[in-house]
Amino acid sequence: MDMRLLRYFAVLADELHFGRAAARLHISQPPLSQQIRILEEEMGTALFLRSQHRVELTEAGKTLKGQAPLIFAQFERAIDLTRCAGRGEVGRLEIGVISSAMVEPIPRTLGVFARRHPQVRWTLHEMTPAAQIQALKERRLDVCFFRVSHDDPEIGSEVVFRESAVVALPLAHPCASRDEVELRELQAERFLSFGLLESQLARFLRECCVEAGFTPRIEQEVVELHTLLCLVREGLGVALVPSSAQQLSGGGVAFVPLAAPSPEVSLHARYRAETPSPVLARFLETVREVAMADRPD
Repeated sequence: MDMRLLRYFAVLADELHFGRAAARLHISQPPLSQQIRILEEEMGTALFLRSQHRVELTEAGKTLKGQAPLIFAQFERAIDLTRCAGRGEVGRLEIGVISSAMVEPIPRTLGVFARRHPQVRWTLHEMTPAAQIQALKERRLDVCFFRVSHDDPEIGSEVVFRESAVVALPLAHPCASRDEVELRELQAERFLSFGLLESQLARFLRECCVEAGFTPRIEQEVVELHTLLCLVREGLGVALVPSSAQQLSGGGVAFVPLAAPSPEVSLHARYRAETPSPVLARFLETVREVAMADRPD
């Protein structure tokens, strides 16, 4: 239905006089009469009873008069929502993460974004990096976060946070109170690690050990950072982790910096290389802003 026709109807239904209605609408009376006839033809029923001296609403006209304000309100809401969607203020986001990425700046980004854009619905999906990339390509995810670089022409990528790797040690370990540890000093240790097949971070840190002169003896491979730290706390091995892992520690673990040059671990945001949707663009702006605020001077 042409909303202009409905507006003409609403004014005439208020006035019940073609002359006064035409004056309110700033048109002449004949075009108004013609538009009302068009509307009645579209509706398939008469809306007005016309006589030489008066105009009355039919039962159908009375019904439409009662519904017209609801139609106008819904139409205005549709316009507002459309404009908000175009500005990235409403919509949905499917976000992929790995457990070790659920440290600053990502949790704070989600909090800031939720407060700024309460009409955007977002859902977190904890997935391995390989599963995240597949979900991105299949459009089941809009953006994801994991560590270490990944070259793919279909996927856009940007570093949102950089930090040093540290060694997580049980508190009883002789090196737990040290200011720093050289990586090669750990060559005799039992290592705990994320899964080498699933985690690019694990493969990167293993390669750092190889470059330091030894191949780490990995006793256990796990999926979750929390599991890794629990095993370290119980003295079952040591682990190389991003320094931000300290935020998730429940105690009982010492985090000791590695002597320079210590491996640098980067957190990347990844999304399809095409132009991002307005809501994704807003989210990425928030990620950059929060990451910049968290970046050390």
